[in-house]
Amino acid sequence: MTPSSSAQRVDALLGVALRLARNAPSGRIVLAHLAHVLEPEWISHEDVAAELAKARAAAPDPLSPRAVERALRDAWGVKPGEELDELDLEPVAVTPAAQVHRGVLEGEPVAVKLLRPGLAATVRQDLVLLDTLAAPLNAAFPTLDATGLIAEFRERVADELDLEHEAQMQRRFHRALRSHPFLSVPEPVTRLAHAGVLVSAWAEGVPIANAPDLDMAAARLLSFVIGAARFGVMHADPDPDDVLVQPTGELTILDFGATRTMSPNRVDSTQAALEAFATGDAAGFGAALAKLNVLPEREATTALELARYALGTHSTRLDTHALAAVHERLLERREDLRRLTETAALPPEDLWPARAVLQLFAAIARLGASGDWLELARVALRDGWDARAGLA
Repeated sequence: MTPSSSAQRVDALLGVALRLARNAPSGRIVLAHLAHVLEPEWISHEDVAAELAKARAAAPDPLSPRAVERALRDAWGVKPGEELDELDLEPVAVTPAAQVHRGVLEGEPVAVKLLRPGLAATVRQDLVLLDTLAAPLNAAFPTLDATGLIAEFRERVADELDLEHEAQMQRRFHRALRSHPFLSVPEPVTRLAHAGVLVSAWAEGVPIANAPDLDMAAARLLSFVIGAARFGVMHADPDPDDVLVQPTGELTILDFGATRTMSPNRVDSTQAALEAFATGDAAGFGAALAKLNVLPEREATTALELARYALGTHSTRLDTHALAAVHERLLERREDLRRLTETAALPPEDLWPARAVLQLFAAIARLGASGDWLELARVALRDGWDARAGLA
């Protein structure tokens, strides 16, 4: 495949994806999420940038008080006042998919998350349209398992729109971290969990963007996201708006809709790849990536050199300028980049973990924090949430 035909096939893929996003309600939700995660200057494709700008400008309307009460009554079978002591019908947060209200349960403040009524059914219908992406996805990236990736995307999105499933995952994280020195998760009220409703303990704190020690807070967020791999479940949507910092510096993590279980063997192989990358061991890097079915061993040296060149120093301030510099260095090695994209694969089970890592570093870049990110990631992936290096 020539460089020009490769670019044309990627453009064709983007064209199909954008048409789907414009025309399907769930596609517009995805665009709104991407617009929230990505800074405008990070997007070089004009059509994508324009769609994200539109999504960024379209603020979601909150549900009416009557709609909120009706949705809670439908979920619980009784009026909200029969379960909650108090409920503020004015939401404290609104997204295209859900909104959050403050309430009181048995004298304690709680957060009541409510999925937009009818959204899950609409999205399930829209997800059928993803089959139209299979052909252009395979054309642009011939080594990908397009059918498997689309099936994985469907399954994970279905989980993300099931708040009862989210309550179960949040409970797992809460129990695992309840004695942790600098990470915590609000306890969900599982008896009130429903596909469309999640109630959990109210969490106070300042947004991570306002943390007194931003570098420390960002390092601890990395420890949470990467360290979760050793727990066996990745949190795939680390959003700065869902991370609160306590006066003691402890992080409280909110929103557990986007998660994915991980096998210990894949975590071990990923750790081996990261260790080999850090030490410049091309043979070890290639062996680990081949074991993960990500890249043929013959491409290991090229992949290692390109990644190390693009990333530059790993002990640095991570911000918009740093990401722009990575992009520029990648474009200096277009031919290597093209060859790798034509031989690399993303196994379906790695789709959400890959999302977790990309969103983590996008979040850190939005914060503009400094740290030895490679070393922090190595320690977190090796030790999980027991990691302490650089986090005390």
